Amino acid sequence: MGDESEKSKPSKVKANCKNCGSDRWAIVVAQYTKHEALEDETGIWARAEFRILQCPACDDVFFQTDSIFSEDYSVDEHPVTGEAQYDYTHTIEHWPPIEKSRREKPTWLDKLSLIDADLLSLFSSVYVALDREIDVLAAIGIRTVFDRASELLSIDPTKGFAEKLTNLMANGKIGADERTILNVLTDAGSAAAHRGWKPSPEQLDTMMGIIESFLYRTFLLGEDAKKLRKKIPNRPKKKKKAKSA
Repeated sequence: MGDESEKSKPSKVKANCKNCGSDRWAIVVAQYTKHEALEDETGIWARAEFRILQCPACDDVFFQTDSIFSEDYSVDEHPVTGEAQYDYTHTIEHWPPIEKSRREKPTWLDKLSLIDADLLSLFSSVYVALDREIDVLAAIGIRTVFDRASELLSIDPTKGFAEKLTNLMANGKIGADERTILNVLTDAGSAAAHRGWKPSPEQLDTMMGIIESFLYRTFLLGEDAKKLRKKIPNRPKKKKKAKSA
């Protein structure tokens, strides 16, 4: 059997838009269906629908394939007639695919550009390494982000990590507990860089939690707290008690 013309083409289908997310309605701009008989004697066949789609929300145009194989199905019984109903499995793929993030970027990430463009660039590259599962590079990058952050806090970049932490504590930038936590972070980064250590996803998640907390508290939390203060209504003034006659 050759190519098969469609009886009716849908005007819209559910699809994955890389900008708006998964399972969104998309307009079918163009569609082509190909039906192939794989074995004439057994009746085994395959069908694929190729669609050019447009997202009505963001106007982005992308590509979708919807494939069916004749032997990949489940059978249910019609509740009234008792007849067999065949439900074919659809294999749906999109291009370009939606990029899945291993860790969501914090909402405040772009604010780092107001602090230092290099700090933002370095930290953004760590998220790229995470998404591409380059775990050793991500761990080294986290340590490099701490390096840059400490330099912005007037710590000599030529000093070792232990001395940097001591200076940060002496300058009142971190407390004793945070120093202990950051020491674990820098040691983990050094192990990845120099001792062939590859952190697990859970260990990387812990490292990211440490560096995110440090950056936000050190560079952004103070300003956000000031903005919050302005939005909090003042306490009502106490009414003066009337003097008794």
